Amino acid sequence: FFTVAPDKSLIYPEFFPQTARRVSRISRVDQVLTSVSDAGVAIDVRPALLAEKRHARLFNKTDTHWNPRGAYVAYRALIEMMRVRVPAIPPPPPLDAFDVVVKRIPGMDLAAMMGLKRVLGEEMIALVPRQPRRYVVRTPANGSVEAGEGRIVTEIPGSTLPRAVIFRDSFTSAMAPFLSEHFSRAVYVGRNDFAVGEIEAERPDVVLQEIVSRHVQW
Repeated sequence: FFTVAPDKSLIYPEFFPQTARRVSRISRVDQVLTSVSDAGVAIDVRPALLAEKRHARLFNKTDTHWNPRGAYVAYRALIEMMRVRVPAIPPPPPLDAFDVVVKRIPGMDLAAMMGLKRVLGEEMIALVPRQPRRYVVRTPANGSVEAGEGRIVTEIPGSTLPRAVIFRDSFTSAMAPFLSEHFSRAVYVGRNDFAVGEIEAERPDVVLQEIVSRHVQW
């Protein structure tokens, strides 16, 4: 499967500066997703995010990334489409399987770029599962699935669920805690290209490639 994580401006165009000039009416994301649509592997998560933004904030204010609520919406759209091809993947849990926890945090990457990390704080919206996570992080030892390491491996002990290899960038970090619950073994590889060697070594049932929209041009 292939998906593009949309930049914040694609989900909240109403906040994009009106002085910015569009180079083309057709975005690179639309060009790419359209070109691979016949293969039946492209999953467009933008409709789900656009529909959900009326009910909750889905992106961080001082950061380029989606928050856990937005990551959950994208993850749910991915899993629902994957299950059409791979029914052994269990369905995503409903939103009420999580407690919504809001906490005040310092400003994130956009604030840091302006030197205002301590000035422009925001409220982080987290989803805390009501039932303990089943997966464990095997690599790196004592690591976090949300970290930015180049290779992260999770496993569900004793599980017979499908196996997955996921080529990802930083946008998958917030989705990884949700995704790892659906695979007996999930290998997250931090790279934008398609590494055949990883697939041959793991022999997964599912391969997902995620690229943020601002990296599509490369």
